[in-house]
Formats: sequence, C-alpha cells, structure tokens
Amino acid sequence: MVKKLLTIVLATAISLIASSQTKTAVTSKQAKITDEINLSPSDIELFKEQTKQKVEEFQQYIVTLGNKNEPAEKRNMAEKEALKLFYNGAQMEITTIKPDGSIQKINRPMEKYLARLKSLPFTKVIIKFYDIAYISEFTKGPDGKYYSTATIIQEFTGFTNDEIVYKDVTKKEVEIIVDLVEDKFFNEKRWKIFLGDIKATETKSTETETKSTVLK
Repeated sequence: MVKKLLTIVLATAISLIASSQTKTAVTSKQAKITDEINLSPSDIELFKEQTKQKVEEFQQYIVTLGNKNEPAEKRNMAEKEALKLFYNGAQMEITTIKPDGSIQKINRPMEKYLARLKSLPFTKVIIKFYDIAYISEFTKGPDGKYYSTATIIQEFTGFTNDEIVYKDVTKKEVEIIVDLVEDKFFNEKRWKIFLGDIKATETKSTETETKSTVLK
C-alpha cells in the first residue's frame, strides 16, 4: 500500500514539474515573439502620417475648449475626446510669462489641464496653432513600444472684455507612443498611436504687454 502511494506521489510530482517546464517554455517563447515584433519601414511612414492627424485633432479640441463662445456641450465633448488621444498618466507642462519677464512652469495631469482650460478667468481666449514643424524618427524602447516627438507652435491670447491682457507663443514637444494593444473586436493585438507628455520647450512674449499672471 505504501509502495503504491509513493508511486502515485512520484508520478504527480513528475507531472507537475513537466507542466511547470511547459509553461516556462511557453512564457519564454511569448516573450521572444514580443521582442521580435517590429514596425516595418512602411508601418513607420504610416504612423508618421497618423501622428500628424492625431496632433491636428488634439489642436482642434484645444481651440474648441478655449473658445468661450462655443456651446458648453460641444466643449465638454471636446474635453472627453481629447483625453482619449493620450496614454494613461500623460501630463501637460504649462508656462506663463510673468510681468517681470520671468517664466513660471507647472506640470498638470492631462485631465486637469483640459478641465482648467475651459474655465480660465478670461472673458475670451483665442488659441492658434502653426503647422507641425518636425516629427522625429520612431525608435523602439526597451519596453517594446516605439517613441517619437512632434513639435508644435501654439499662440495663446487672453482677453478681459475687448482688451488683450496676456499673449505668448510657445514651442511644445509632444511625446508620441506607439504601443501594441488588445483589439477586443478582432481578438488580437494591434499597434496604436497615443499622445504622451507635452513639454513646453520655449515660451516667448509678443509685443503685447503682459498684464496677467494667470497660469494657463
């Protein structure tokens, strides 16, 4: 009886070890496949075009959010749709030129930045964007994602009644992230573009005298 019991235990142990080795092999194989997944040159060119579209879409949402003449419903929708463009945890770096000429900077989570943009204490806000100046080459990071940077130029003007009280032009660097995400409809992973952190690399005043210290 004891011998039979030992045989059963030994067989069970061997089975568990074999199962563990199989799982380890599968996991290693999956990791290797992930490492070998790369974007082709044609994929990268396609993602460059899609990057332009994503950035332009974001710019349109920002213009709508800043425009106090737009219906509240439209501005709320722009806020929600803009947030969908970003990778989870993305932040916006905001700059303001103070009356003494110094530049104040602060980082805000993207959702807080977008919500605040709707309620800035100006009677009117006009935001304009120039064309994308540059999109850097995509490079693969150690995490398997691809990264790039898009450069945009933003002009911000804040009014009190009909008087311009604040105006600046800011050069911004938008982080671009291409990640493999699960497509639930097709039940497979597909590459998708997200916007990441946005950094203000250079802010200049215009001929208008800065009369407001409100941080955008």
